[in-house]
Amino acid sequence: MMKIREHTKEDIPLRVKWLNNPKVNKLIGDEPGKETDLQKQKDWFDNYEKDENKKFFTICDNELPIGIVGLSNISENNKNADLFIAIGEDEYRGKGFGKEPMKWILNFAFEELKLNKVNLGVFEENESAVMLYKNIGFEIEGIMKEEVYFDGKFHNFLSMAIFKRNRNKN
Repeated sequence: MMKIREHTKEDIPLRVKWLNNPKVNKLIGDEPGKETDLQKQKDWFDNYEKDENKKFFTICDNELPIGIVGLSNISENNKNADLFIAIGEDEYRGKGFGKEPMKWILNFAFEELKLNKVNLGVFEENESAVMLYKNIGFEIEGIMKEEVYFDGKFHNFLSMAIFKRNRNKN
């Protein structure tokens, strides 16, 4: 059974593991191929705890943590935020485990935080993620051509968004 709980300090070693997993790292878009370490993630978490414009959660299969979902750049004034999701455990990725957390975080964004719009970025070649996001109700707002360089080539990055009025509640 899928559970979503607060992201805690105890999750820091998992963040290091997941963010250093090449299968996860190449999909998250920040700096593909660049590794992290325990100190960097401790520093990230210390800053996260002080940042009122971020809300991160740990995705669990029963009690087993399998990934992260969250919102950053939450703007009360503009009523929008950026969404982030990563399924960190290889055996769970690409098997539909992202759909429920995506719906949960959108409900949190629109119902709890009263946002109007949620944005996300995804590599164009990550077709399963793009298909999931479209199925949930996200639309492509723009294509940043050759935005990120890794694995010896440039990759297009899609800017996608969903509005409260257009979200698919299925």
